[in-house]
Amino acid sequence: MKKNLIVIINGAGTNGAELKALYNHLVKDEQYFVYYPTLLPGSFVGDYFPKSTTKDFIRFIDETIEIINEDFDKVYLVGYSLGASTASIIAAKSSKITKLVLIAPIIKNPNYNKFLRGLTTSLAHPKGLTRVQKIFYAEFVRRFARVPKIHIWHLEMYLRYTRKYLQEIHQKTLIIETLQDEMVKKKSVDQIEKLLVNQVERYPVNSSHFLFFDREARNEVIEKVTSFLKEEL
Repeated sequence: MKKNLIVIINGAGTNGAELKALYNHLVKDEQYFVYYPTLLPGSFVGDYFPKSTTKDFIRFIDETIEIINEDFDKVYLVGYSLGASTASIIAAKSSKITKLVLIAPIIKNPNYNKFLRGLTTSLAHPKGLTRVQKIFYAEFVRRFARVPKIHIWHLEMYLRYTRKYLQEIHQKTLIIETLQDEMVKKKSVDQIEKLLVNQVERYPVNSSHFLFFDREARNEVIEKVTSFLKEEL
């Protein structure tokens, strides 16, 4: 019997840890083959942030579509943060995609100065943060300071490229909206929902952009994504 393929695409500035819990949950189901590339354009290699242009993302997209075109039954895409942009392009380009999941999707450059000030304030008053959140926030601020500003420009070019494809997505889509998101605002999710011409389910979660480091939110999202993938079309 053919397996169903799930492709999980992480965001930028990551080392792959964020979505590991989702991967570990889905891979237990024998009907799925789960492909989770942890090194992709926009990710760190150790402490080094390689230059990533739109051309690099396109190469990754084309390589991923080659895997999708292998002998699978259904194909599901799950994209988180900037990875949601990449997943959207793949869904628009490939007719083999059955369903699409966009988690805290970024389709335009956030106000990074405001975002970093918010994280710094949170770290200065850490009572509401878990131990893991404190570690991750501090690490994110440290890593972001090492990203050359030209990379932010390349990211803006890639996001403009992404927005051209949103109206070409026809698969049933689940949008996980993080209500306390530091980078993705409600109007941005409104814009995505308006551009999509397919059947869209918008699922709110009371957490931040880094919801996968919030155990309660993480478990809620994993449960929702799992049930969405199993629903009949």
